[in-house]
Amino acid sequence: MRYLFLMSKKAGSGYFDELEKSIISSYGENNLEYKIIKTEHKDHAKEVVWQYHDDEELIFYVCSGDGTLNEVVNEMKKVNAKFAVGLIPSGTANDFSKNFDYKNFKIEDTINPKFENIDLIKVNDRYSVNVLSFGFDTVILKTAYDLLKKNPKLGQRAYPRAVLKNIFKIPKYKLKCYVEKDGESLELEGDFLLGAICNGGYYGGGFNPSPNADVSDGVLEICLAEEMSLLKLIPLVFKYKKGKHLSHKLIYFQELTKGRIEFEKELMVNVDGEIFKTDYLDFRVSPKALKFANICNEKI
Repeated sequence: MRYLFLMSKKAGSGYFDELEKSIISSYGENNLEYKIIKTEHKDHAKEVVWQYHDDEELIFYVCSGDGTLNEVVNEMKKVNAKFAVGLIPSGTANDFSKNFDYKNFKIEDTINPKFENIDLIKVNDRYSVNVLSFGFDTVILKTAYDLLKKNPKLGQRAYPRAVLKNIFKIPKYKLKCYVEKDGESLELEGDFLLGAICNGGYYGGGFNPSPNADVSDGVLEICLAEEMSLLKLIPLVFKYKKGKHLSHKLIYFQELTKGRIEFEKELMVNVDGEIFKTDYLDFRVSPKALKFANICNEKI
């Protein structure tokens, strides 16, 4: 078995030197074949995936956040990579890692991981590992990114600050939504505040739209919040953060295997923390589509 550690300096974490030392120490003591690569330019991660895509004996550890993991996984699918991918969360929010128990993680856990095939979301012309979302939450995410550009030391504090900056500017988005599971379909149309299609359970710095999400169960979840007043929104934000929102009368929640959403006009969409604009989303679950090296003892 061979090991590769990809470190992304744009991920927002300050402990790369410590991580590098622990890798060198542990893998050196165990006489293991490993390599550490630090990204140096745009698309460097994609180049590394291509370089090693045919190595079935490789474990490719992404030492970064959700954005770099998404970039690596999308390139893996593009080139049909044969290696397994794992994650050492080192970003700002690390939302995908919250689907697993990293509480007692140590670098030695990367030597003999548990291999499992996990689901992905196929959306338009790309893949999502964790959550894709649109609406008010994506506006907040964009604001958080802008705050972090000005002050990187904010870290996860950027997200609640972004909420406060936008809480008095509540938008609404007109959409048509179609979802399907086990041959049964449902359509709805109206004005909504936000929506999330979930493989994992957390996004946006720890918000929990799908509290029972399982990244290997072969289904996704959609969570839609109808338009609402500020008076109703404020208490719902706290429930949404803790995953206690499912019984709220303005929340629509449904398991699904595929669906389509059409927006009245183009708007910002978030895929694993990466933002782009579109006027539609075609999405479906890709069951067991990714060979994942799980370095945690158990899932959350």
